[in-house]
Amino acid sequence: MMKDLLANLAKEMDWSGIYGGIFHYGMIFAFFGSALLAFLYFWSKGRLDMDEEPKWEMMRDDEQEHL
Repeated sequence: MMKDLLANLAKEMDWSGIYGGIFHYGMIFAFFGSALLAFLYFWSKGRLDMDEEPKWEMMRDDEQEHL
């Protein structure tokens, strides 16, 4: 009885089968694809914002407040 219950449970939770593989690669594609699309969009608009100027401007503002 218990052996049959565990066998049925294992069949229902088969993440290593074909459906688990489809789910796994689908999630990888969804996360990687959305990150790639966001990167390409911001790159085309010139909005990657990887420059140092905002950091230096904020540091200058802090120095001026304390003087």
